[in-house]
Amino acid sequence: MKKGNWTVYHLWAWILLVWSLYRNYFKLPEWADELIAKPLVFVIPVLWYVRKLEKRTLVTIGVTGKNFFTSVYIGLGFGFVFALEGLAAHAIKYGGLKINPIDAFLQYGMGLLLLLSLATAVSEELLSRGFVFTRILEKTKSLPKASLLSTFLFVLLHVPILVTSLKLQGMTLILFFVTDIILGLANSLLFYNTRSLVAPILVHVFWNMTVALYL
Repeated sequence: MKKGNWTVYHLWAWILLVWSLYRNYFKLPEWADELIAKPLVFVIPVLWYVRKLEKRTLVTIGVTGKNFFTSVYIGLGFGFVFALEGLAAHAIKYGGLKINPIDAFLQYGMGLLLLLSLATAVSEELLSRGFVFTRILEKTKSLPKASLLSTFLFVLLHVPILVTSLKLQGMTLILFFVTDIILGLANSLLFYNTRSLVAPILVHVFWNMTVALYL
């Protein structure tokens, strides 16, 4: 968890700061955010920390083929559950079901939007579950503490986009935070049981696509 003057919290704080500045000062297309900016801001610092400071393998942050097919089945199953949750949230918000796609869907179409959702899921899950959750768990030896704290930090990562782009209000804002918390906690448990990022990434993709099409 701690290497010299660095801890997982220091690295996370720097990532949040850089991401907040990026969101505030740069208004690039969504594909640039997800395919270029997030890997640079979220992924590269984590890889540097793990390989250079900790001198550990990427297996310790869930980059592994172990339990791959089991993780795929679990991810697809729970992803479907999260899609249903998204539909329920949509029904609460609008009083019924109707497709209400975000601008990115109208601009890019289903195929590219799916790619962007996958890119988002990989970057955010590698940082939040693979790195933050595992390192807190190693330090605290407590699954509840690691799940709650890493989920709290995961939710905070979404504040910059709420402030600069989405500007959600009312019930939509409440649903956003509630579903983010549920997603963070569920993916922490999935990662803990599979030791692989595959299942959390798939669940995250399902959730992203549900948000894109219905919320």
